[in-house]
Amino acid sequence: MLCNKICEIMLFKSIYKSMLENIKSAYIIGVGGISMSAIARFLKSRGIEIYGSDVTYNEEIKQLIKDKIIVFRQFSAPLFVKKCDIVIFTSAVSDKNTDISYAKMLGKPIFSRAQILGELTKNKTTISISGTHGKTTTTGLVASVLLRGQDKPNIHIGGILKNINSNVFITKSDLFLTEACEYKDSFLTLHNFISVVLNIKPDHLDYFHNIENEFASFQKFVDNTDKNGYVIVNNDDEMCQKLVVKSNKITFAINNEADLQAKNIKTDKRCGISFDLYYKNKMLGNICMSCYGKHNVLNVLACSAVALALNIPFKQFKKGVKNYKGVERRFEILSKKRGNLIVHDYAHHPDEIKATLKLCKDIGYKKIIAIFQPHTFSRTRDLYQDFLKCFDDADETWLLPIYPAREKAIKGVTSYKLSKDLKKDGKNTRYFKNFDDCYENIIKNKEKSVIFAILGAGDIVELANKFKNKKK
Repeated sequence: MLCNKICEIMLFKSIYKSMLENIKSAYIIGVGGISMSAIARFLKSRGIEIYGSDVTYNEEIKQLIKDKIIVFRQFSAPLFVKKCDIVIFTSAVSDKNTDISYAKMLGKPIFSRAQILGELTKNKTTISISGTHGKTTTTGLVASVLLRGQDKPNIHIGGILKNINSNVFITKSDLFLTEACEYKDSFLTLHNFISVVLNIKPDHLDYFHNIENEFASFQKFVDNTDKNGYVIVNNDDEMCQKLVVKSNKITFAINNEADLQAKNIKTDKRCGISFDLYYKNKMLGNICMSCYGKHNVLNVLACSAVALALNIPFKQFKKGVKNYKGVERRFEILSKKRGNLIVHDYAHHPDEIKATLKLCKDIGYKKIIAIFQPHTFSRTRDLYQDFLKCFDDADETWLLPIYPAREKAIKGVTSYKLSKDLKKDGKNTRYFKNFDDCYENIIKNKEKSVIFAILGAGDIVELANKFKNKKK
């Protein structure tokens, strides 16, 4: 039984005193972010009064206000800073932010998003899902499996999980499932019983500078695992193979030898992917999932390893995977009209784009049009050559201006230049200055059997929502 396993686990865990026990109010800068809004809900569930601000007014904020989670202001709110016990900020916020400066002047304790998430996982059986790609989907898959058990987990996920119609699920359970982001070493504040590493690829080079530093961060993340816990790694990933594991280790793979393997993988245009799951060369059973792509097979294998570590019955695991409803912006189908398909995916790294376009190709439509908004100037610069190669499976590539996020423009780094260089390589490319022009060209399309893949992690969601709102 899972509950017995959790009790057994808790015997090994140290008892930490969380600084949150004495906090009565908190001010969250950037409260509309997908992770920050979840943290607001967790803190509110502990009886903490939440004040929040953000430069944008989005759906997350609207829902927080509707649910009476926050008192909100769009811009600088010195009154909030005065009222609160602590200030919490997201990594997207500059150190020069006026609220942070004011909080420092008043001597208020200031914490990063990562530090607060670390506090929330204290004294919990924490399952942390890390990796350059696939974190949100795998967290969603594990959540779908755990939600079928008696001991419902706390869930913190970087997207809207359709199984719960939220990015957060709060219970009194000792189980805490979280997506673990590596940017600025954020995941090093987590207290892990199960650490999952899906892959390690060059990314966030504005912070890590090189893959060696990034790998070192993942090694520290693995080192933070309870000695009686589990480290789950992808044995098909070269960098993952190099991790030194001192806890119990479970490996998964498609191509290489591993504890858990997928064999006889089959794709069905109507229902997704199925495969035979093997543990130590013994077949456990056939798995069916509604999502497509071999990268998602690896995500399900990682999920199966978590289930194995927690002694979850195979039947519960299989049903949980089958009933996974997906996450918004993860190959989310927006429209099926006139024999065409419009999908939206968070892919913003060249490897993710490749995987998504490969998935589009496998489904079997005649033409693929990739519509991409690059995310941050530094990533576009650092991975420029990879971006030139990742659109090979697209018949056309449409580019939109770079989404800056936390950054200022870098001279010579533009989507227009990327578009011209792709054209030099023989790619059929177009550049659009705004979402409206791009939208008009999509709806004017008269061809059939076309997939429009809207890709990116920025505000390209506004383009996607133009179709989402018309689905009814």
